Amino acid sequence: MDDDLPPLHVFDLPQLYTKPAAAEILLALDRLAVQPRTFGDETSIHSRIDPAGVAQYLTGIISSALSWLDSDELRESIWDAASTRLCERSGRTALPSISRVFKIPMTDSTDFPVTLHEPSLTSDNLGMKTWVSSYLLARRLGKFLLPPLELLLSTYNDVRPLQALELGAGTGLVGIAFASLWGSAASVHLTDLPEIVPNLAHNVSLNHELLLKTGSAVTTGVLDWSIQGQAEPENREKYDIILAADPLYSPDHPRWLVQTIQRWLRPGRESRVVLEMPLRDAYLSQVNELKKRMRRIGLMILADGEETGHDDWESKDGSPLEVRCWWSVWTWEAD
Repeated sequence: MDDDLPPLHVFDLPQLYTKPAAAEILLALDRLAVQPRTFGDETSIHSRIDPAGVAQYLTGIISSALSWLDSDELRESIWDAASTRLCERSGRTALPSISRVFKIPMTDSTDFPVTLHEPSLTSDNLGMKTWVSSYLLARRLGKFLLPPLELLLSTYNDVRPLQALELGAGTGLVGIAFASLWGSAASVHLTDLPEIVPNLAHNVSLNHELLLKTGSAVTTGVLDWSIQGQAEPENREKYDIILAADPLYSPDHPRWLVQTIQRWLRPGRESRVVLEMPLRDAYLSQVNELKKRMRRIGLMILADGEETGHDDWESKDGSPLEVRCWWSVWTWEAD
């Protein structure tokens, strides 16, 4: 919706009693479309629409037979559009599948767009939603003082790109942003559970032009943290950087995550683990357990801090939900 358009009111829209043409109704429904938040915009998604009477207007269309229209196809199109507009006003979980663009800052004060597809949400596919912690971490990646590539290469005495692994990549925002920032100097592997990887791979393909322009190499694959006892990879198969955002959702996750990091992080003070997670009350004990387990395997915090973002869940008053997050950068302790 254009910024210079005045707020809409239902009385400004075609009224069904006047038997408007299908094109008029569809245009009105298009103007009522609600754009999903991309976390960078903390204003209400309803800011350009007077909400008074909108739900009633939409349900009126859905319940109307639209008998003056002579096409079943047009009637179906109008009902579908009105139903979609109503879903958009019924909370994040009611939204149909969406695609949205996140702007990620480069180190030179410009930014680049990352396009992500998110299927409609159900209780068992929350891993295919982009979470605010991923957005905050993606925006922060250009600020981290990671070892220069030349130091990494001289340390490992081989010629290769920086190897990065994202755990629990979800929609892929963090990994795609990291790849775009490092370009041809890094190779990034995005991983998640089997049911999430197809959409993850789709999002990599959606950003083909961006990755091609930056010379980035990105792959996707399945990595289940709960499967232990696997053969230890050779050091040359391990990763210099491990990324993870919002990875803790059960009492088992701190143990599984740390075991996976220990298995795949290359030894040496130049390697890094970069984490960001929300400080939700229900999961604070898991965050504390994660810290203890990370130190227990010989990792130490180089830098950390807290920041606040706004997720696309809504507070009771309809405003974006504020989320406090903790970010951290880890490395191996000195031998």
